[in-house]
Amino acid sequence: MATITASNSIFMLTVASLFPTPQQLQGFGVDDAFMFEAADMAETRVGVDGFGVAGYVPRKVPMTVRFLASTQNSITLFEQWIGAEDQAGDVLSASAIITFPSIGRKYTCYFGTLMRVSTMADVRKVLQDREFHIDWLPQGTIPAISAAPM
Repeated sequence: MATITASNSIFMLTVASLFPTPQQLQGFGVDDAFMFEAADMAETRVGVDGFGVAGYVPRKVPMTVRFLASTQNSITLFEQWIGAEDQAGDVLSASAIITFPSIGRKYTCYFGTLMRVSTMADVRKVLQDREFHIDWLPQGTIPAISAAPM
C-alpha cells in the first residue's frame, strides 16, 4: 500500500556544463521542501454570442526549492550555478529527476532556468530558509515535466 511519506523523496539536479553528474539535493526547509505552481493547460475564450472555444497552450512549470540556511552542499550547488551564469553572462539550463518512492512515481524535469534566487539567508531571530525559483520549460514536443511510474 502506498503512503504519502515525503522524507524519502529524492531530488537529483544536473546542470550539464557545470555538474554533468546528477547531484542529490538535501537539507530542505522544514515544512516546504519544493513546490510546483499550477500551470495553465489551455487558453479559453467565450464570444459575445455565448460560444466558447479552447486552445492548447505549451506551458512552463514554475518551481520553488527551499533549503535550511544551515544547508551547505545544496546551497553551494545553487551558488555555483549563479556564479557560473554571472561569469558566462548567459543562462545555464538544468535538468532534474525527482522520485517519490512512497507513491511509486518519478518525474523528469527538462530545461530548467534559474529565475529568482535568495542571495543570502534573511536574518531574523534565527537565519531563515533560502529559496531558489526554477522555471521548467518545454522544448518543442518535450514537455517541461514528464511523469512515469518508478
